[in-house]
Amino acid sequence: MISGGTIGKHPTWVRAVLLVAVLGAMALQSPAPWSWLWLAVPAAVAVALLVSWRFGVAALVAVALLAVALVVLGAADGIWVWWIPAAALAGAWMGLREEGSGPSAGQRAWMLAPMLALAALLPWLAHYRELVAAVERELLAGDTQLLELLRQLGTSGERLGTMEKTMTENAALRRTALPLVIPTVLFLWSGLLVTAGRALAARTAHTLRWPRLSRARLLDWRLPDAALWVFLAGLALLVAPWPAWAPTGWTLLLNAGFGYCTQGVAVAQSYFLARGVPPPVIIMTMLFLFMIAMPMFVLSTAALGLSDVWLDYRRLEPVPDGDPNEGDR
Repeated sequence: MISGGTIGKHPTWVRAVLLVAVLGAMALQSPAPWSWLWLAVPAAVAVALLVSWRFGVAALVAVALLAVALVVLGAADGIWVWWIPAAALAGAWMGLREEGSGPSAGQRAWMLAPMLALAALLPWLAHYRELVAAVERELLAGDTQLLELLRQLGTSGERLGTMEKTMTENAALRRTALPLVIPTVLFLWSGLLVTAGRALAARTAHTLRWPRLSRARLLDWRLPDAALWVFLAGLALLVAPWPAWAPTGWTLLLNAGFGYCTQGVAVAQSYFLARGVPPPVIIMTMLFLFMIAMPMFVLSTAALGLSDVWLDYRRLEPVPDGDPNEGDR
């Protein structure tokens, strides 16, 4: 069930090999068993996307059954294994939507919902406390190595004591924040791995002489209206008197907020492009504002993205290339 395709550059094997090499190098530098995800998640996404694109909904059933089997067989190995079937479901969803011009950038981000659901449920899984404790041990070991390096470089006396005090205070704050932010970090990491898997799927599709996978533009980023309910659900969990739900609330709120932050950037990009500002100038301006005023930049772009849900600013702007039906290319 393959049709359509979009015009764009052909993916090359050189890029694919370099991508796999980078993923493999990162896997070697990461602690086991999480290191397996550097390669397993992109592979699962690529296979699920291509199979679902080729065989349609019937393939989605097979992917779901394999996902359930993997979870059941690997449940005793820890929560890391759950990310593979969640990523496979996201890849299958992308494959089902590849007909025609494919999904837009915001719709593609919404297809990460299986992994967001897993991230939100992560604090309630049996091995979560073990994961938090392991991350804390790794960070404490890093602090100890840094202090030892400072001693070897000749740092001593009051300066070294100040560094030790700062690290102790940071460790206390980190101990409180880690259970709240680990699910978000894992979700963002898995989102990058899904992007890598999609790139591998594009190379494979070209080799098989299938139509090209659709290419998303930041300019078209617009989250579905359902994403607003995710944001509101996270906010509600944080203001409710249920401390145990705080990690889930922060996971939903932060990731939906990041999505609307990106939507705000897309709105700003559309505004400047419509007025003839060159893309390199836009990129440099955004990076400059991000570096000198990151908190205000994030909050303002997130507010702009949220208001775009109702005001739809880009509907009022002329399309820069003159093709109002271009879609996700």
